[in-house]
Amino acid sequence: MFLYILVAPFANPIVKVIKMQVEIKMQIRNILICPDKLKGGLSSSSVASAIKEGLQDYIFNRDENNSIFSRSPKITAVEMADGGDGSAWLFRKLCQEKGERGGRVRDIECLVTGPLGNTIKAGYVLYEKPDGESVAFVECAVACGLALVPEERRNPLNTTTYGVGQLIRSAVESGASTVYIGVGGSSSNDCGLGMLQGLGFSVGLPEGVLACGRVLASAGRVEEPSDKSFMARLSRVKFIIINDVDNPLCGPQGAAMTYSPQKGADRKMAEMLDEEALRFLSRCGRTSLSKTGANEAALFPGAGTAGGMGFALIHFLGAGSIGGFRFFGEELQDIYSKIAEADLVITGEGKVDSQVLQGKVVGGCCKGLSAAGSSAMGKRLWLMCGKSEIAEEDLRKIAGDIDVSIFQMADIEPDMKVRMSNEHALMRRLVYLAAKELDGHL
Repeated sequence: MFLYILVAPFANPIVKVIKMQVEIKMQIRNILICPDKLKGGLSSSSVASAIKEGLQDYIFNRDENNSIFSRSPKITAVEMADGGDGSAWLFRKLCQEKGERGGRVRDIECLVTGPLGNTIKAGYVLYEKPDGESVAFVECAVACGLALVPEERRNPLNTTTYGVGQLIRSAVESGASTVYIGVGGSSSNDCGLGMLQGLGFSVGLPEGVLACGRVLASAGRVEEPSDKSFMARLSRVKFIIINDVDNPLCGPQGAAMTYSPQKGADRKMAEMLDEEALRFLSRCGRTSLSKTGANEAALFPGAGTAGGMGFALIHFLGAGSIGGFRFFGEELQDIYSKIAEADLVITGEGKVDSQVLQGKVVGGCCKGLSAAGSSAMGKRLWLMCGKSEIAEEDLRKIAGDIDVSIFQMADIEPDMKVRMSNEHALMRRLVYLAAKELDGHL
């Protein structure tokens, strides 16, 4: 008893100090916002703004004495893209930031053949680096994107990638030694035959016949462009695909069976396109730029992107590939070091399903947290979305078993049409409620 009386007056302060140190360690001082776009809605930049505003709404009006958020947390927003709509714009923005230290960024506009065969305006970004090298970024969505096709006319039998080939050809003729090709958001399923035709390859079709999904069966053997000087220039260019999926060309997980239904195909049409893609492989041959046989290239991760255009780029142009998160996040914005510094990482997506755990932004954030290892302990991940079809446990498994929470705008506004017309305000409100809920659980 005597010993207890001597120790007790000193024990409580010690306990309080230890408790205070734990609380300080757990306090959120550094917040990283790294969302994807909401497809058909807000851009990555707009999503990030809404998230930041929601945080500020709560943090500036809370009780500072009973909050896990520090008095003035550092909030960093990182815009992201995955190779689809908006990728060229982000590439241009990041190059302009580099360009302030030298070099020049130019937008090159062209008249090209759109996905339905009509003439449209499109373009690409050309970055002339200080060392004299030129790098181009071609976004397929601006030339064959699903957004360019009215909903009632969406049919992958009728759409072509011809305009993408025209953009690539212009980039090569402009002197680009490296051409990045963002392959997300396409409306087509022509195995890249239209893209090759637009580049000048012979695809065994009568003159004036535009390559598209419908004529895949009647196309002949693919041959190199007859313009030898252009072919020589083409052979010196490094092509790199920017994608967010790793599907092969054919089969149950291939281009047609997985993605053509989103482009207007029914089951019968998807099966036919898959069968024709398989037959097309026997007519591909080997060009001077090929590093692999057609059957092998068809199995490469990403060969099934953009309705099989990934395959054509790999097989006929010798293209390599890199995930959108790795390219825009790791290589251009040092995202992993930002994740390592953050106490709370907030990412975002429209509809969340198992695909987001692959090469997309959400999956990239999870893997970045997992890569942090023991230093990730105590971190939190929030996923703000329109609606989720996955569980928090699915994210936790690939995020290194940290604290993960999913928040859905559908819980605030169940009607999707109403939700999509008011995404900024709903996202802002969702983040405010998430922050309030976190403090309420302390």
